[in-house]
Amino acid sequence: MSPVAIPNQLLSQAVATVAGILWLLPMAAANAAEPSSLLLAQREVPTRIETSIELSELSDADQERIGELLREAQQNVDNENYSAAIAAYQEALTIDRNNARLYSGIGYLQILKGDFQLAAESYRQAIDRDGRNVSFRYGLAHSLYQAQRYAETADVYRAIIRMSPSEANAYLGLGNMLLKLDEYDTALSALKEAARLEPNNAQVYEAIGLLYLQQERYDDALGPLQQALRIDNSRGSIHGNLARIWIHHGRVLQAEESLRLAIASNPRDWESHYRLAQMLEERGDIDAAFIHFEETVESNPRFTPAQAALGALLLEREQYIRAVISYRQIVRQFPEDAGARYNLGLALWGQGRREAAVDSLQRARQLYEEQENEIEAERAEALLNTWGVN
Repeated sequence: MSPVAIPNQLLSQAVATVAGILWLLPMAAANAAEPSSLLLAQREVPTRIETSIELSELSDADQERIGELLREAQQNVDNENYSAAIAAYQEALTIDRNNARLYSGIGYLQILKGDFQLAAESYRQAIDRDGRNVSFRYGLAHSLYQAQRYAETADVYRAIIRMSPSEANAYLGLGNMLLKLDEYDTALSALKEAARLEPNNAQVYEAIGLLYLQQERYDDALGPLQQALRIDNSRGSIHGNLARIWIHHGRVLQAEESLRLAIASNPRDWESHYRLAQMLEERGDIDAAFIHFEETVESNPRFTPAQAALGALLLEREQYIRAVISYRQIVRQFPEDAGARYNLGLALWGQGRREAAVDSLQRARQLYEEQENEIEAERAEALLNTWGVN
């Protein structure tokens, strides 16, 4: 995703500092990470490579060589040397070219390496050689999803359903892909079929709740989420999603309890950390809010609103080095945003890096002028004058 500027009208909350005005970005500004609440059916995605693969009619020497290569591949995986493991599998393919599981093994290794487009092609090669293997199709769906090819992912789940109409996980995966594509009615139909097939599957009811939450139908979302919780109250994401309903209805205490349960279940749940930090900040418990803004940024450094909120608190605490880190992250994502450059200038000035601070403020002033924001341009000019810059 290429960086985009945050329009000035999104800069909504100002905090006074000794050096000037610090602008905070609202949550709507940018979220570069995939929402952690998305559920994806991955039951059949392999969890390790295979060191014993059924071979075609090969000589004893060829079978022995392939066994050696598979063991070599596993050792490389254990050492996280995925390229070498892939090379071992590819050498095995030169001996047994039509072995579907060798192709699927390469696909899995390419997933580990993050080469999702290549993984999808490897799984397609496996499917071409063994079209009835459902595991290969789940691997293909996972690869396409990671490559953000959602419509194609949905088609793979449909193919699994045609092969195995009672495959609840395929309906769950299809429902979630249709949700990504904003096809709410067909998504709901798929998820309801998954619920019919597996009435005790908490994931399914949570997915239905998420579908309603995405449409801001909070009351409709409550029932499915509570049902998911009755089935499995250890799933932190359910607590986090229930908190969204309580926040919408202004039930602060219930929201806080749900967020804390979500975090206890998954300490890296940055969305719950962020929502809890906002609630604590509104309450005036700044020290506690600071901790949860830190946790948000630790888990998702590209989440701009948390970086901005943390930067504000760091400036107030005169922790200028860390504030610079926060605002540089924002500027990397939004290089044309004047407010972010203004804040970076404040942090650099506090750090004692006068020349860099002036450069940042001058760039902020220039951007404000280009955006015809006279008030903020004059504010930046006044601060530069205070700093003794003509």
